[in-house]
Amino acid sequence: MVLFATAFLLRAWGADFGLFNGDERVNDSARFLAGHLVPTQHFYPPFFNYLNGAAFIGLFLFGLSVDMWSTTAEFRQAYFSDPTPFYLTARYVTAAIGALAAPLFFSASRRLGLGTGLAVISASFAAIFPIAVFMAHIAKGDTGLAVFCLAVVWTFFMRLESNHPTRWNIIIGLSVALALGFKQSALLFLGPLALAMIVVLAGREGNVSALKSFGIALLFVVIAWPIMNIGILLDIDGFWAFQRIQAVMSVRDQDGFGAGLPITMQIFGDAVIGLNPAILAIALIVPVWAASGACRLRLRDAIIGVWIANAVSTIVISLLVGTRQPEQLFLPNLYVFLLLAVVVLMDMLRVYVRWPRAVVALVSLVGFAIMLAGAKNVIGQARATPIAQDLATYLLEHHSDARIQTGVVLPVPQTVAAQRMELDRLERLGRKYNIDMPDIAPERIIVDDAQNALFWVHAPFVMSGLEGDGAIDQDFPIEPHAWPVQPEEWNLQRWRDAGFDVFAVNHFDFLVAISRSSYIRTFHTDLQEHCKTVQSYDARKPLFLEFDVRVFECP
Repeated sequence: MVLFATAFLLRAWGADFGLFNGDERVNDSARFLAGHLVPTQHFYPPFFNYLNGAAFIGLFLFGLSVDMWSTTAEFRQAYFSDPTPFYLTARYVTAAIGALAAPLFFSASRRLGLGTGLAVISASFAAIFPIAVFMAHIAKGDTGLAVFCLAVVWTFFMRLESNHPTRWNIIIGLSVALALGFKQSALLFLGPLALAMIVVLAGREGNVSALKSFGIALLFVVIAWPIMNIGILLDIDGFWAFQRIQAVMSVRDQDGFGAGLPITMQIFGDAVIGLNPAILAIALIVPVWAASGACRLRLRDAIIGVWIANAVSTIVISLLVGTRQPEQLFLPNLYVFLLLAVVVLMDMLRVYVRWPRAVVALVSLVGFAIMLAGAKNVIGQARATPIAQDLATYLLEHHSDARIQTGVVLPVPQTVAAQRMELDRLERLGRKYNIDMPDIAPERIIVDDAQNALFWVHAPFVMSGLEGDGAIDQDFPIEPHAWPVQPEEWNLQRWRDAGFDVFAVNHFDFLVAISRSSYIRTFHTDLQEHCKTVQSYDARKPLFLEFDVRVFECP
């Protein structure tokens, strides 16, 4: 419990980081409470929406007890007035799921033959793992995916040499169903792992026993997963449409074979979003140590099998996605490599004596210290004041009458006219692609300008992965908000003709030079050439996608 509590506190600290992430499908969780099982998007399975929706029931009961609301109508209105409590609830659920990694590390370490003290140290690495601490601050399925992929590895270790193999086969199947319930991309890890598990079991118990175990696990996956994700079965055509969109967003054939491998190695050695160099070095020699005569760990064949499966999964993912490798992409693989690396480190500590042991202890301390600094960095960014607050104050003081395009969501109300402009854009794109746009709740519609309202609209970015020029001509089903970049929307003169003279740009250096869209690059080049910078802010939360912000004013 202490390990879990520590891991949870690190993941929950700074959960109110002042921004809402577009991948946090809190709206679909709220719709679940109203009886809507089919999500508005199928990029992620709906299970996590249902889980958060159930947590919102707890939020409702808590709010009743402290007079935050007294009726369901007030509860609904609170969501539209300020959704922060709903986001925080979902983030705390994510933090709790992420914190399960620490006890899983402890139990797996014990199963592999480490003593209690060394197993606690192993679990401590999981508790402070920086990329895991970061991802658990955001209420999306990646954390659940990674933790339950890790749980499949743990259940496999528990299954070997067990007196109750059928029980563990069932638990393996349920763990697989949960991993797939958080994100279907779990298959990229679970596929190679399943082959490794069959090979290891066949070597130990024979082919018949191995296939029987696989069949039992698969049966429970087939039973549990559809129940957990009933919304997919109710809209199977929509699900497949979004998978085709996801393929366009994630798979980059144009990058060339192997273009992403150097990026993958860089990520794995990173101190915040990877393992860090010290732990990566140990992770790379895990199979060598497990095969050596010095190794005193149990289940060494399973350790080697899991390592090979994880390495194959990592390489396959890197080859598939090319250069598009967001932070969360390898989270399951990183967790598993971390587990195997720290178990090997702890085994070395008890095997070696004198100076070799001192070297291993130093590597362990360096690796742990780097991770601790990384976790501190994550929490520091989470707790930093968002630039958006200072930017809003500046705009209210200096550009209150201007029309503003912004890449930063401002914490001030829009004017009625600004919202109408954005709604007209959505209607226009709906007509262009002949799709039905989702209904907008009446509570979302602004009917009067608030005293501190600004005429601000969002920069017309599209979903990450659809912004490249190549996406414009690709054949994929268009769904609401999942369309390619619109060239006409990235014309500076068009915005100037519409009366816009202030532009707040998030991550200007990237957009002007690196963006995969030539239209976006040209827009920001024109902005730099024809307008002047009147304010700038250094990045405070780059992990949370708040980068350097520059404000341009056009004459």
